[in-house]
Amino acid sequence: MENPVLKNILIVESFNDSAFIRLLLNDLGLTFGIETQVAAGTEIIDLHKFPDPDNPDKELRGKEAIGKKLKSIKGDLLREKYGSVDRLGIILDFDDMTIEVNLKLVNNAIQGAFGQQPPITKEGEFIDAAISLGGEHGSSIPLQIACFFTKDSSGAGNLDTLLFEICQNPQKPVPYADCLAHWRDCVNESESQLKVSSGLFTKMWVSNFLRAKAREHDKAVLSDFEAKQSELLLNHGSQMFDLKHPSLATLSEFLLNFKPSPEAPSPPIPA
Repeated sequence: MENPVLKNILIVESFNDSAFIRLLLNDLGLTFGIETQVAAGTEIIDLHKFPDPDNPDKELRGKEAIGKKLKSIKGDLLREKYGSVDRLGIILDFDDMTIEVNLKLVNNAIQGAFGQQPPITKEGEFIDAAISLGGEHGSSIPLQIACFFTKDSSGAGNLDTLLFEICQNPQKPVPYADCLAHWRDCVNESESQLKVSSGLFTKMWVSNFLRAKAREHDKAVLSDFEAKQSELLLNHGSQMFDLKHPSLATLSEFLLNFKPSPEAPSPPIPA
């Protein structure tokens, strides 16, 4: 099957981020098929276990892969893998960094891959970039680029802390996840040198929450949970999470920038 003519590319950190973004795109009416990473003129690329082009024995993950992935995308553009690309969105976790550090990381990756470009000074706002094709005529490919950092209502965090915050019914107990709080408190109140950080607790809680929900919605996921939990997020996320939660407002607003233009092709139908 030939690659469709694309209008947008979204880069995310992992397959779970990809599944959640696809879930939000569906909820926003920007239809996204379960079977494919391409829909209505947008492709989502995740940075999970991205092979290092300079070291075949090494895999890059998440933020450490963004620079080299952008270089790979530049090569694809120059080789005309895509018919055309109007917009490139980069969605990374905010983590425990400052907005200045996060923006610097993205700008450095863009400059390293595409050469000198106007800096991104604010998340969610697009810059007009130009990717040089080289040669004596100095022609270039125009491309709008923007970034967004996934966070919770505190203004920091990551996908896990966001999912923790937007559970569909936070008042309904989920013992398989909630009882982790007793273990956390027991460890942190003990004399143990090992403590349970807030980040570790949230990551474990979300994982156990999803495992519990898999028993309700799709037990087959449990046979290979680490590989299949993204399927659970995409297929049943709307039943598990409040997709209209205020903490999703800015992310949803950002995703609406990738609404396909009228001439964008329909997603390919899987064989």
